[in-house]
Amino acid sequence: MAKITIGLASALIILGLLSWTLTGRSSATALIPSGFGMTLALAGAVATIERYRKHALHFAAAISVIGIVGSLQRAFPTTISGGELRVATASQLLMAALLSCFLVLLIRSFILARSLK
Repeated sequence: MAKITIGLASALIILGLLSWTLTGRSSATALIPSGFGMTLALAGAVATIERYRKHALHFAAAISVIGIVGSLQRAFPTTISGGELRVATASQLLMAALLSCFLVLLIRSFILARSLK
C-alpha cells in the first residue's frame, strides 16, 4: 500500500498544479489537492518502513477522510444547484473520487491484514 499511497499522492499533486494553471494562477486554493498529495506522499514514504507502516497508513486514511469531506463540502452544493461546472468544482470532485477509491483500498488492506493475524 505504500507504493499505491505514493502514486495517489503524485496524482493529487498533479491535479493541484493543473487546476492552479488552468485557473490562471489566480488562487492559491487551487493548490489544495497538492497539499493533500504532499501529506500523503510523506505518509507513503514513512509506510515503506515496516515498523511504521500501520501508523502511516492509518494516518493516510484519516487524511483521506478529511480530504473527501472537505472537497465534497465545497463541490456538492455547486453541483446540486446546477451551476456551471468550473475547473475548481471539477478538481474538487476528482479529488473526492480519487480519495474515496484510495480509502476503499486502504480499508480492504486493513481487513486483509487483520484476517492474516
